[in-house]
Amino acid sequence: MLPTHNHPQKIYSEAVIRQAELKFLLTVKSKEIKTPEEIKSLLKTQVNPTEIKVGITSIKPLRDGRIIIEAGSKDEIEKLGEQIGEKCGDELEVKIQRLRNPRLVMLSIPEEVTMENVRETLMKQNPEINLNDRMLEHKFCYTTKRGNRNLVIELDSSTRIELLQTTVKMGWTVCKLDDYIAAKRRFRCSRYNHIRQYAKGN
Repeated sequence: MLPTHNHPQKIYSEAVIRQAELKFLLTVKSKEIKTPEEIKSLLKTQVNPTEIKVGITSIKPLRDGRIIIEAGSKDEIEKLGEQIGEKCGDELEVKIQRLRNPRLVMLSIPEEVTMENVRETLMKQNPEINLNDRMLEHKFCYTTKRGNRNLVIELDSSTRIELLQTTVKMGWTVCKLDDYIAAKRRFRCSRYNHIRQYAKGN
């Protein structure tokens, strides 16, 4: 589902952003055959969040037998994952959920701008932004019903803020940028940003 970008108030986008606030998560699964309750019991006997100064904001079982744990910051979730690995590595497997970089959509790009030359065009025509190859990655291009070509790019959060406050020169055109919001919708319950693997019910 591709978003629209013709509403100045961005009511839909703002609503989705509120639902998809940053979360710092890790999942734990058993290397043997343990239920989620047994995994939680093992963690509680082996890992003390108070000692490592980590605040647990939630701990939930998943339908596939894993448990998912949320902490308040990136540092805390990484510290917790390291501690679980040290204390329970023989029995449990830990995976930290990595946050994806934000995405922007470059609106109404000219025909001469392609996936292959977008980086070079941005850097050469917009030197004041101080972009480099490592700051952004082009993802895909799509055409709207009105025939406008939009290009989606992925970049770090500080560069996102800078680009949203300006326009960029692309060929003979000046392009606006906007947040690219594509909400994931679960088929069964029709809720947005409710991914099946994290759903507790049917």
